[in-house]
Amino acid sequence: MRLLRCLFILSIILLAITNCCYSYPLTQTIHPQQLIQQTGFRLLNANGYEKRITFYYSSKQEPFVKISNRNKRITVSKGIFSYLDNEEELAAVISLEIAKLIDVQDGVFRRVAIGYSPRKYEVKADKKAVDLMVNAGYNPVALINIMNKTADEQNWFEYNIFSHNGSERSAYIYNYIYNKYPLFIAKNDYFTDDEYQNFLRTTINDRKKTRLIKELKVKKQTDNSTK
Repeated sequence: MRLLRCLFILSIILLAITNCCYSYPLTQTIHPQQLIQQTGFRLLNANGYEKRITFYYSSKQEPFVKISNRNKRITVSKGIFSYLDNEEELAAVISLEIAKLIDVQDGVFRRVAIGYSPRKYEVKADKKAVDLMVNAGYNPVALINIMNKTADEQNWFEYNIFSHNGSERSAYIYNYIYNKYPLFIAKNDYFTDDEYQNFLRTTINDRKKTRLIKELKVKKQTDNSTK
């Protein structure tokens, strides 16, 4: 009986130590709720967003970040932290949900439009997330990294009418950053990361197309200015 009591007390102590230390490097020195709020409000304030959004931490091990339009809330799970290497990647996943929530809060007709064209508004939200990050002082390339780590990748015969696959979304994001914020691509802090190197290997043709379109635009502008 005494042994069982000792084991019970020991298990409680170990559980307390685990909860205090947290499981992931990003939350070793700060509680996840505090970090999520800090990052979320920084994004909102830097972008001058005037509607209220709240940020919550869920202790569920399942990795997810989701919005509640009814409560104007973004919930980040404990499980998603296993994919995050730094605050910029946390800002990336929160930015995506803020961008979606901004669209959803734009009225009933916008919500209907999203229902009819989810893939179109998915790309729009991805681009908006890039803008939100840049305005808040974050590197938007982190969005490519986290997308490469977490987004689904369907086969061609598993075409999803609601969502693009991960490589398509990453390529769209790269294209947007390349054209609007090229300095982040030229001076890329994530270039040596394994996730970014993998992205480079899997999107060679898409990136070639992006560069070609950009070169043609520049050439056209140059030709028009010399006339």
